[in-house]
Amino acid sequence: MFAVPAGFPYRLTRNLMIAAGVLYCSLLLEAAWGYPLNVHTSFLSELGARDQETSLYARAMDLGASVLVLIAFILARPAARMHRDIRGLMISTALFGLGTLADSFFPMDCAPSASEACRIAEKHGHDGAELVIHEVTSTLAGIGTIALGIFTILVLRRIGWAGRRGRAVAVLGGAVSLTNAWLGIETSLEVLSGDDLHLPGVLQRVAITLACILLAVLLPALKRGFQR
Repeated sequence: MFAVPAGFPYRLTRNLMIAAGVLYCSLLLEAAWGYPLNVHTSFLSELGARDQETSLYARAMDLGASVLVLIAFILARPAARMHRDIRGLMISTALFGLGTLADSFFPMDCAPSASEACRIAEKHGHDGAELVIHEVTSTLAGIGTIALGIFTILVLRRIGWAGRRGRAVAVLGGAVSLTNAWLGIETSLEVLSGDDLHLPGVLQRVAITLACILLAVLLPALKRGFQR
């Protein structure tokens, strides 16, 4: 018979993760604001740039999502003793939460896709420490997201895939890791080569959408993985 580890409030943690998935989905803010940035050439993080009207709302959504994820991580600590894949899943979630939390406090000064002056400053390395810090924190969140997808698959494999829903979430986890890794590689190549990315917006929006869904369905799909 399976039992949730003592001291692990599964339902509360699940609900926090679902709420975090909704808050992290900044595409909702973008749609509500009437798509203020070009979806093909902009990153969603530009919604939080200080020169954008959406800045306060975008940063508040990131802050809320990260705080909820980190609270869920703290609540789930009793489950960390169960198995290495659960520990990996929790560490990945915390890494994502910390990176997103830092993103909310260190936004870009301006949105490159919406400002020629901002693009010129970025191209010539005059964009300031804020952009550098933002890139580091975004990378941290991205690494956490990639690892989250991988450990989701590992937990599901250990518990026997948990039926059709489990297999669907495994595919989702793989898609999250793949799209975020792809985006990370393209971004790294841009930094190394100095060339602009070729229409990164759609890829990033797909990656974020998949990550939002994974956060929301993660615990329901992995419930047996958190049971003894």
